[in-house]
Amino acid sequence: MKSIQDIRRQNINDIIDCDFNGVQTRLAEKLGTQANLVNRWARGQKVVGDTVARKIEKAANKPSNWLDVDHSLSAVAIPQEEITPSDTGQLAAHNLEAWMQNNRDLSSQGKLSKASGVAQATINRMLNNEVSVSISTLEAIASAFGHRGYELLIHPRDPSTIHYDRARYALLPESEKSKIESYVDFVIVQNGKTQE
Repeated sequence: MKSIQDIRRQNINDIIDCDFNGVQTRLAEKLGTQANLVNRWARGQKVVGDTVARKIEKAANKPSNWLDVDHSLSAVAIPQEEITPSDTGQLAAHNLEAWMQNNRDLSSQGKLSKASGVAQATINRMLNNEVSVSISTLEAIASAFGHRGYELLIHPRDPSTIHYDRARYALLPESEKSKIESYVDFVIVQNGKTQE
């Protein structure tokens, strides 16, 4: 799974290539900043914070939170009316709603607020895609379900996702985890041979 910084770096490079003809200085001029700073963002040598990410999106005429989405997921077929993978907030809201529907103990905003320590108003705004949620908020909410924050940002039909109980997997001894990883590798290799 890519980190948010890896996703932002890739998207900055895509913006430079597609919207600024591959010239970093053009993006720097549009942002009113130094070209070496854009170069450091593009190479992953400097962290791209939320404020900078929103400025880059505005400079490139992209929607809010566009920089935070792994656009390789856009190739996944999904009905337009269900969810569009180009909006991180909508993706997180969709996944959170599904988690709440499948968990009796955390089925209401009040219950989730108590379990996660996140204000009910914040959860409500997140479910309505009215707020840009921080990574720490995603982590707090996801941990109440026994998950990690990044899982709220995984497209529901991402073909590379394996569905399993991550909390129970984490409790396994390393030798058992190794067996699972070996089995997955074995199935992938066997499938590759049958396709040749």
